[in-house]
Amino acid sequence: MNFRIVSRGIGLAVILLVTACRGEHQQVYLELEDESVMDRVFPEDQLREDVEYLFARLHELHPDLNARLPEQERLALLTSLLAGIDRPMNRREFHRLIGVATEKFRDGHAGVFYPYPEFDRFTENGGQVFPMTVSATAAGLFVKNDYSSTGALPAGVRLLDVNGIPVPEILATMARYTRGESQVLREQIAASHFSTLLWHFYDFHTDFRVGYEIDGMVRSAQIAGMSHEAFNRKVKEIEESGGVNLAYRSLGHKVGYLDVSYFGGDKGDFKRAITQAVDTAQEEETRAIVVDIRRNPGGSTDNVETLLARLAPKECGLVSEVMEKLNDKSASGLFSKGKPGDLVPAGGSVTVYPESESRRFPGKVYLLIGPYTYSAGIVMATAVQDCGVGTLVGEETAGFANQTGQIYFFNLPHTQLRAFAPTRALLRPSGDRKWRGVVPDHVFAPSAEQLRSGRDATIEFIKDLALTAHSARVQDRDQAPDGSAK
Repeated sequence: MNFRIVSRGIGLAVILLVTACRGEHQQVYLELEDESVMDRVFPEDQLREDVEYLFARLHELHPDLNARLPEQERLALLTSLLAGIDRPMNRREFHRLIGVATEKFRDGHAGVFYPYPEFDRFTENGGQVFPMTVSATAAGLFVKNDYSSTGALPAGVRLLDVNGIPVPEILATMARYTRGESQVLREQIAASHFSTLLWHFYDFHTDFRVGYEIDGMVRSAQIAGMSHEAFNRKVKEIEESGGVNLAYRSLGHKVGYLDVSYFGGDKGDFKRAITQAVDTAQEEETRAIVVDIRRNPGGSTDNVETLLARLAPKECGLVSEVMEKLNDKSASGLFSKGKPGDLVPAGGSVTVYPESESRRFPGKVYLLIGPYTYSAGIVMATAVQDCGVGTLVGEETAGFANQTGQIYFFNLPHTQLRAFAPTRALLRPSGDRKWRGVVPDHVFAPSAEQLRSGRDATIEFIKDLALTAHSARVQDRDQAPDGSAK
């Protein structure tokens, strides 16, 4: 599920995600105490109790559940799920019923995990997985890397179907069980777990017949599956070959481009890469820098602070308010702020202070965002926009600008499916309380034709924007107060 576990005093990373593991409620995944539950068929009354427990626990933990799923809609969903229990089920069958609640909660930090122990057992016993990583865009689902022995599909090929099932149908199914505030975000997350989810929801596990489009032609190929271990090894090799999740280059005309694909990884490496990028931009007398976080799913806000301090001309608070809903754990102990169910200020607001002038980028900042910008990426976007650090360009984020965090993990009592819910609500620096995505200052969505062309029309747009803005500043500087040339 791509949760990142980080710890840094009372920093925002602790508020937004999870602290270092101290108790079971802070551990993302737990080993099953009794592995026989994987083969057990649960009676209908136990399944109903698990559904009711999930909804009761979400209500107890979530700081603002009504904003995501109003009470009437929640009751209707609960009634529908209970009515769907018409026979005994095993854990995988039950998840296909209860798992759709994850979509309905409209929160990237709330839902029910798929039964991962069953998948682990399947792969440990020699089961094979779909051997490709993919990415989802408005134009379709595209191959990133084909790790199969045949390696038949080059990067950028659009997938049309897998084993005869159209890709849009597959993604829509996966998105029903995936966390996230919007359909776009859920499909993006589903695409990032495409290989695993194909087994969970379709039981695809050997060779795969894929239909795809290349050079305007529709073709098909038989693709050999591969072991999950080998697949993960290949993915890791690609990730490590890319080094730190940050790369800088010049776009020409004194415009720089900084691609920040992830705010995770080693903080020291990230800081050194930022320093090198800013130093290079200064040496090249760069007037404007484009920071691209369109595909950034989050990570540690420590790295957000590092980057922001090198760009911001003044101090900036990453959040304006943090509220916590107390639960049976947080309301216990000597220093409790109240009783379970109370919504109390959590503190922990983080202020980022700019680096010295010689260490900061002095020019214009453009931040590129999109539907997949999420979690710590959204923290970066709201800070840049609300603190006046730079101009946001691109598409509205699919995740909400005001987020939840401090995730509480728990098991359903009978099936032992793992579920999760946030306990804190974070308000963006401006204090705007709207539950919607981050809206760019300049909205630009590339057309399907531009996407198919392979060129990045958004970067071309933002480069033109930067050059136009610079020309206007030069003209203003060279004109006398009455508008005549100096």
